[in-house]
Amino acid sequence: MQWRANHSVLVVDDNDAGRYAISHALRTAGFRTVEARSGAQALELAGYVSAVVLDVHLPDVHGFEVCRLIREREPNVPVVHVSAVYVEEPSRAAGLAAGAAAYFVRPVDPAALTHMLEHVLGRDDEAPLH
Repeated sequence: MQWRANHSVLVVDDNDAGRYAISHALRTAGFRTVEARSGAQALELAGYVSAVVLDVHLPDVHGFEVCRLIREREPNVPVVHVSAVYVEEPSRAAGLAAGAAAYFVRPVDPAALTHMLEHVLGRDDEAPLH
């Protein structure tokens, strides 16, 4: 759990309940979190975090475009998409093509999200968690 505390995860979702649920799950798992409710806020904060959990359906900038811009500006910051709206395979493929490391359909299993974040942040190379 100490390893996770060294990483801040930006959780981007315009839906307060969705943003809270993911942030709470990540904090419970030991990550530090930062929250944003728009694509513009995400772009402002992405350079200050270890990873981004990004909703696809945002009010100002589509999540795929936000992902593409984050990956362009911050190539070492992995992005994980989540969506309750864009749930079909073509959307998943588009999200991955935009540069996302993974694509989750809501509801998101907190353990699976935690595991994915550990994977994209390089935890897989270390000893198993206890």
